[in-house]
Amino acid sequence: MSNLYSFNENTPPKEIIMSAMLEIADIMKDDGFKFLKSKSEIIKKTENFIFRIYSQSNSRNSKGERAAIYIHASVSDNKEETYFWGKTLALSNAKQDVVQWELYGKKNYKQSLSEIKNIVLSHLLPFFRRFEQDLQGLVDEAAEKGFCVFGDTQVYDASYHIPVEFLLEYGTKAQMEMAFQHYIDRHELAFVKPNMQKAIALLKEGKEVINNGEKDYAEFAVKHGLNLVF
Repeated sequence: MSNLYSFNENTPPKEIIMSAMLEIADIMKDDGFKFLKSKSEIIKKTENFIFRIYSQSNSRNSKGERAAIYIHASVSDNKEETYFWGKTLALSNAKQDVVQWELYGKKNYKQSLSEIKNIVLSHLLPFFRRFEQDLQGLVDEAAEKGFCVFGDTQVYDASYHIPVEFLLEYGTKAQMEMAFQHYIDRHELAFVKPNMQKAIALLKEGKEVINNGEKDYAEFAVKHGLNLVF
């Protein structure tokens, strides 16, 4: 299946998007992924994990004008009780490189699918495979610099999340401390580190943390006795 665009101005955007998702699923079937038409998602279940890709339609999509989507991907445990990773497909790990793909029109459809397939084949599938083939290596890397899915270099920007649940399940306390330390040391937002320090200090004194974006991470750090250097 390859870029079979047979739509016109009367085709509902949902139908165009469904066709695109089927094409994406086709290049993932050799890895054991299946397309669930009822949910318009591509999914694979293993003994320990569930891997998923799904689309989010632009609210302004309309017949004859627009059929735009974001593509999201996630990894959870096999019971979907804990999510280890989730992100919108992007051209790099940077927040600003998240892409909305336009599928309306033969040229847009072909170009968007080419870009999406390239990201899936070059980045997403190799990342998914590591959960089954190189779990310890993935744990070590996640502790060092988080999940670098769309490039080799991690970007500690506003969209970066410490892989807390993943390291809690598969890593060590030392690796968790490393992940938190790198987060506060390398984050591009200078206020992250002092905010974390203030929040942890307040929590250790039994005081409430108010208007501090690092509250949740600070609570986790205190709860698990993480030793961070400020």
